[in-house]
Amino acid sequence: MKTLKLIALAAFALLFSQCKSPTQAAKGPTPSLFEVAQILDSTQSKFLAFSALNNGNVHQAIMQTLTWVQSQSNVQSARALDSIYIMITLKSGLQTTFSFDETDSAGYSLFKGGGGSTKEQALSRSGTLSNNTITNKNVLIYCAGCKEFYKNNETQSTVDILQGSSVGLNVTVLKDEQCTYPIVNTFQNYGFVIIDTHGAPDAFMTGSKITLDNTIVSDDLFKARIIAQGSQDMFDKLMSGELRLVNRAKGSKGKPYWQKAYNKDTVSLDLNVTSKFIDQLSPLSGTVIMGSMCYSGEDADVPAFPGYIKTSFLSKNPISYYGFAFNNGISDPVSVFFAKQMEDTLSRGLAWDFDSTKIANLVYNDHSTEYYDATDPNGHLLFKHFGADDYSYPKPCGDTLIDQRDGKKYATVCIGKQQWMAENLDYNPSGSGSACYNNDAGNCATFGMLYDWNTMMQGASASNANPSGVRGICPNGWHVPSDGEFQQLFSYLGSGSAGAMKSTSGLWTSPNVGATNSSGFSALPGGYIFAMSNVPASSLELGSVAIFGTTSTTVQSGTNPSWYLWGLWNYDSSPSSSPGDIKGSGEYCRCVKDP
Repeated sequence: MKTLKLIALAAFALLFSQCKSPTQAAKGPTPSLFEVAQILDSTQSKFLAFSALNNGNVHQAIMQTLTWVQSQSNVQSARALDSIYIMITLKSGLQTTFSFDETDSAGYSLFKGGGGSTKEQALSRSGTLSNNTITNKNVLIYCAGCKEFYKNNETQSTVDILQGSSVGLNVTVLKDEQCTYPIVNTFQNYGFVIIDTHGAPDAFMTGSKITLDNTIVSDDLFKARIIAQGSQDMFDKLMSGELRLVNRAKGSKGKPYWQKAYNKDTVSLDLNVTSKFIDQLSPLSGTVIMGSMCYSGEDADVPAFPGYIKTSFLSKNPISYYGFAFNNGISDPVSVFFAKQMEDTLSRGLAWDFDSTKIANLVYNDHSTEYYDATDPNGHLLFKHFGADDYSYPKPCGDTLIDQRDGKKYATVCIGKQQWMAENLDYNPSGSGSACYNNDAGNCATFGMLYDWNTMMQGASASNANPSGVRGICPNGWHVPSDGEFQQLFSYLGSGSAGAMKSTSGLWTSPNVGATNSSGFSALPGGYIFAMSNVPASSLELGSVAIFGTTSTTVQSGTNPSWYLWGLWNYDSSPSSSPGDIKGSGEYCRCVKDP
C-alpha cells in the first residue's frame, strides 16, 4: 500500500502541474461547483454499489471506484491514497475528495481521516525549561470532529490538563459546527492550537457542511445553496481552491449491510480548509500548532505536488508544528485513540512539565525516542516535531522549592527578573562550618543555618558575576548570589529596599524601621556568628540584624581578602554592606534560582 501511495502521489503531482498550465487554463472548461457535487454524488453511489457486491470489502471497493472515476470524461486525474481516499482533479482545475470513514459499532470514527488501528501506552513526561518562552497563554482546541470521535466528553481530559496547570492558560474549546473556516484566520491569536479533526495531506475538515438534495439541478442553484448555507466568501474560496468540498462515506466493516443506511435523496458535503488557505494566513510566530489529524506530518518529496498542510503551516513560521509522519516524510491515517493520547501528552509536557518544544513529544526519560503507533500497518507512525526546539511556557514564579537532599521545603518569591528563596537555607552538610545560632536547633528551625565562607562556597572560587555561577551549598538548580545579584535586587526595589525586604514579624527588635516586606523577601533577624583568629566564635545580635553571605570578596587591608556581606538592620530602611572574616564568621544563605 505504501508503494501504491508513492506512485499515486507522483502521478497526481505531474497531472496537477499540467492542469495548472496557462495554456490549459485558457482552453479548459469553466469551473463549476455543481460539477464537483455531481462527481461526488456519482462516486459515492458507485462506491456503495461496489461495497454491496463484495461483502463490504472497503479497500477493494475504493480501488474499483477509482477505476470508474478515472474513466469519466470530465476527470483529468484521480488517485487513491491508502485505499481510503480518492482525490479527484476535474478538467476545469477544481479538486475534490471522496473518502471512507471507518467507524466502530456505535458510529464513532476510528481514525482522523481513515484507516484503523488502536494503541495503548503509558504517557508520562519529564523535561527541562528552555531559553525562550511561549508568552501567549491563550489556547484553542479546534475540535471540528468532536461528535464523530469522542463520547462521554473525552475532550475534557485535555482541557483539564491545560486549565489545571500553574501556567494560567485561557482555554477556548470549539466543537463541530463552531469550527468554521474563518476561525482558522485567528490562529495567530493563540499560543497553542490543537486542530482536532479529519485530515488529508493537503486539507483538513472544518465543522461546516453543505447539504444537497434533488432540487439542486444547476450550477446557479448550487451557488445559491452555498451562499445561503455559508456565504459569498465561502463560494469564492471554493472556486479559488482555498476551500474544498469533500464527501465521506461512513460505516463499520464489522456491521453487515452498512451501505443500506444511506439516504439517496440527500447528501452532506464536508467543507475542508486546504493548504492554499493556510498559505494566506498571517504569520504564526508566537504559536505552537498540533495537527491532531491524519496525514498532518506529510511532506513526501514529490515534484510539483500542490502543497501539504504541514509545509503551509511551517511557511507561516510558527514556534513549532507537531504532526504524524514516518521518518521519510510519508504519513498515514492515525487512530483516534493514539491521536487523543498525543494531545494529552503534548499538553501535559508543555503546561505541567514545562518541557521545551524539542522534547514535549518524546518518551519519558528518553529524549531521543518519539511516541509512535506500533499497530500502523505500514510501520511505526511517529508523533513528530517540526520548528524551533527551545521554547517552553514560563514556569510560574513563587512555587515551593523542595530540596531533594533532605526533603525540606522553602517558599520562594520573584522580585524583578530574579527568583529568590523567601526563607534562609537550613541544609546541614557533613563536616564543620555550619551551625545554628547559639547552637540551638530551635533557632535553625526559625532562622535557618549559619555558614562560614568555605562551607557556603563548597570549594568554588569567588565570583562577582551576575549570576554568580556558584551552586555552593544551594540545592540543584539554585546558586549562592554574588554581590552583583544583591545590587540588582536593591536596584529593583529602589529607595528603602531593606524595609521592603524585612519581615514585619515581632522577632525584630523595635524599632523595625521601614519594614513592610512588600517584596516578599521575608528577612528575619537571625543574627550572625563572629569569629577571628584566637577568638572564640560568638553568636551575636539576634533580633537586630539579618546578614547574608555572597560569593564575592573584597580587600579591606593589605592583601587579605574579606567576605562581602549584606546586612538588614532593625534601625535602618536601607541595606548596608560589611566585610566578613573568610575563615570564621557565619552568615545566612539565600539561594537564587538559576536562569
